[in-house]
Amino acid sequence: MVLDFTLPMHSSLAKLRNGFTALVAIVVLATMGFKWIAGYGWLESLWMVVVTISTVGYSERSSASDATQILSIAVIVLGVSAAAYTFTGVIQTMLQGELDRAIGRRRMEKEIKRLSNHTIVCGFGKSGPILAQYLSSQKRQFVILEIDEDQFQQAIQLGYHAINADATDEDVLISVGIQRASSIVVALPTDAQNVFITLSARNLCPKVRIVAQAERESSSRKLRQAGADEVVMGHQMVAEYMSRLVTRPSTAHFFLSLTQSATEDFLLDELYVPDGSSVIGKTIAQLRVRDLYELLVVGIKLADDSFVFNPAGSREFAANETILVMGKQADVDHFRDKNSLLEPGIHPGCEP
Repeated sequence: MVLDFTLPMHSSLAKLRNGFTALVAIVVLATMGFKWIAGYGWLESLWMVVVTISTVGYSERSSASDATQILSIAVIVLGVSAAAYTFTGVIQTMLQGELDRAIGRRRMEKEIKRLSNHTIVCGFGKSGPILAQYLSSQKRQFVILEIDEDQFQQAIQLGYHAINADATDEDVLISVGIQRASSIVVALPTDAQNVFITLSARNLCPKVRIVAQAERESSSRKLRQAGADEVVMGHQMVAEYMSRLVTRPSTAHFFLSLTQSATEDFLLDELYVPDGSSVIGKTIAQLRVRDLYELLVVGIKLADDSFVFNPAGSREFAANETILVMGKQADVDHFRDKNSLLEPGIHPGCEP
């Protein structure tokens, strides 16, 4: 979810630039005027300009000629005006920046309160930018919780919803809509923090899908006991992928291409079958999935989390199943909309 926190500041910046330009021009021309009209030296001419514009006015000559007095009057009027104009531009620029940030925060808070079926990302460290980029490309709503100021500012600069707060605080989770969220990604630096957030999230919303990060196998078990639906161990996944690249490189590249957003013409996607969907009780052959939608049904995830791979054409769909299909994004969208299917991770949340 992209959010623009910056309001236009062209008027105040232009005012500052124009005022500064006018002030410099007046100082230069007035110094030259005092040099040529009054016959002062360069340093004394500049001094006269400075004390005149600043309204200090001490020790100025009272026996000046008429031309010099007229020049002094002009310098006072123009110089003070330009200085005041520039000064108000500086103040306006400073206040405008603070106002923009305040308006941006208020706008973001309002949008977060309206979020539903969104993802909460706890931690914007090494994996945060990649995860946020992917969620944004999939047009999924999400909000980031990050306690580190530098990483929080990075998320803001990238245009994401972000809150500079401690994700281990239950009140913070409630403020970002944990009871309306469809999923939460727990990816803080330490396993202890991730276990604590997982416990809090599961207590606050029993239905939310929790994906947690772990560094150690013992922490992985604790996270599952705390209520995590999925536990990701980065080094283990890297090792498994590297082993596939060695033993089955073509297969590894093929499945990687299916998960990359760059491969838009062909992808592996999943669709949830809710109650009331038109596919319930119908077979793959009856729906003519391949003929009408140009999709290949590669598997079905059952309600008990078991899988049926390469299902036969006579296989009937049932409620609460997840259909795994391969094809183009447009065809997947057509099949989903035509048969009242849902994107993965979408559910009514924990609020009544």
